[in-house]
Amino acid sequence: MKKRSAFFILCSLLGLTAIVCCVFWKELSIELTAVVSSSQLYCYWSRSNGIVELGQGKWDKEMLIPSRCVFFHETSCSPPDLTPRQACAVESAARNNRNLNVFVLFFATGQFSKKSQEFADILQTYDNVYIRRVRLSRYVIDTPLESWFLANVREFSENRDWLYKDFHDYIRMLTLWKFGGVTLNLNSIVLAPLDELTTFAGVRDNRDMDIGVFGVDTSTNFGEKFVNACVEVIKNTNADSYSRYKITRVITEVLQQLCYQRDNRECRQFTIYPPEKFYPVSPYSRNADEMMTNMMKNATTIHLFRTDYSRNDEADVAAIYRMAAKQHCPKIYEHAEKIF
Repeated sequence: MKKRSAFFILCSLLGLTAIVCCVFWKELSIELTAVVSSSQLYCYWSRSNGIVELGQGKWDKEMLIPSRCVFFHETSCSPPDLTPRQACAVESAARNNRNLNVFVLFFATGQFSKKSQEFADILQTYDNVYIRRVRLSRYVIDTPLESWFLANVREFSENRDWLYKDFHDYIRMLTLWKFGGVTLNLNSIVLAPLDELTTFAGVRDNRDMDIGVFGVDTSTNFGEKFVNACVEVIKNTNADSYSRYKITRVITEVLQQLCYQRDNRECRQFTIYPPEKFYPVSPYSRNADEMMTNMMKNATTIHLFRTDYSRNDEADVAAIYRMAAKQHCPKIYEHAEKIF
């Protein structure tokens, strides 16, 4: 009997050792690949000595409630920085959505500057805000994009513009594959609750029809199928095609794939919102009255664009943004009023 018990314990220990070794070699293989890639990707595999990593926070597992979270991503490897306007985006989301948890995910290693830390401290006075760091080499493990990332990470570094725009959106979609919820932009201000949103996409403007905001309700069968299909499209891109697959094309192809039959009732669970919902203040708005009307009707967010306005329109946009900030991110606004 004792021999059997000893044999069972030995087998259990060997099995546990095998699992640990498997995870270790997965991470090591990704890190070795990254070492030979561009230094601008160093944060994808480097450990952080500053911001707490996602999953290591005391309440992370409990607070990552499926489809009940709002996510902001900062995927640059530059030293972590939290500007007043970015902090305003986070505060407005937390303040208008007390029943949702708001996660701000940084790729960068290191610590916040003194000024950024002040904004982070203000944000963390809200009990539904979590500022975390993501190490991408671990984030992709056991996801459909693990092998794809490993095979293409060197290619990414050769296309800097794509890396910080479209790849950023791929990571946003991967986050929704993991947790569900809504992913927003750090150049926005949230004006209203988000909890009525399910699986959706928000269009930036009526000219290009580019998608800038999206969300997935993974508690539904359609939401799960949708996000799985989106990640599958991303996984099937390669060195020759990835630059043509913006997130708008990814989502469009998936909707065509899932909803080619007009009587598919599940597809009614997907909503495409016009620019007035998330982008009422845009470079194509004609005047301040039009922008204000759009914002007051049914806007959920507004975005501050870095683009060319006329001098009068620029002043109008700044005034609208300042008014929204004062109302929806009052703590950050009070701390950095001159910035707005």
